[in-house]
Amino acid sequence: MKNFIALALSLIFIGNAKGSAIPIPAQNKQSSQAQSATAGKLPPPAPKTQVAAKPTLTPSMIYTASSLRDPFRKASSGSSSSPQRPFKLADFNIHNLILQGLMVGKKTGFALLIDANYGAGFILKGNKIYNSKGKAIPGVTGHIDPRRKTVYLKARDGDVQVLRMKGEKR
Repeated sequence: MKNFIALALSLIFIGNAKGSAIPIPAQNKQSSQAQSATAGKLPPPAPKTQVAAKPTLTPSMIYTASSLRDPFRKASSGSSSSPQRPFKLADFNIHNLILQGLMVGKKTGFALLIDANYGAGFILKGNKIYNSKGKAIPGVTGHIDPRRKTVYLKARDGDVQVLRMKGEKR
C-alpha cells in the first residue's frame, strides 16, 4: 500500500513538472503566491500596470463608405460617352424627378427622388424637398400618399407633378 501511494504521488509530481493535465486556475495562483509571500515575509508582487488604453472608435472610423459610389445611382460600365453635368439649383424642375423609393413611419414619411437629367438625389421629408446636402429646395412642397405609393409635388407657381412607384397602375 505504501508503494502504491508513493508511486501515485511521484506520477502526479512528474506530470505537473511537464505542464500536463491538472491546470491551476488563475485565482489559485494569485492566492498561493500571496500565501507564500506572507509565509516567507516577502512583500507582495506589484500589480501590473495597464497598457495604453485603446482609442475610442467613432462611426466614421468604422464605416468608411463615404468614398464609395451612391447606391441609388446606376452603376456605370466604366466609361461614359457623355460627362455628367453638375447640378445647379436653377436647373431644378419637378417634372424631371423620378420616384425611386418610399419609407413610411408612424409619424413621418420619406420619398427618395432622382433628377433624370442630372442624376442628383433629393429627399421629400414631411412636406419639404431637401438636396443631398440637407438644404431645402425653396418654393417646392410635397405630400406622400403611402396607400397609393404616390408622391404629389407642387411648385410655387402652382404647377403640380404626380409621381408613382414603378409598376403601379394609374
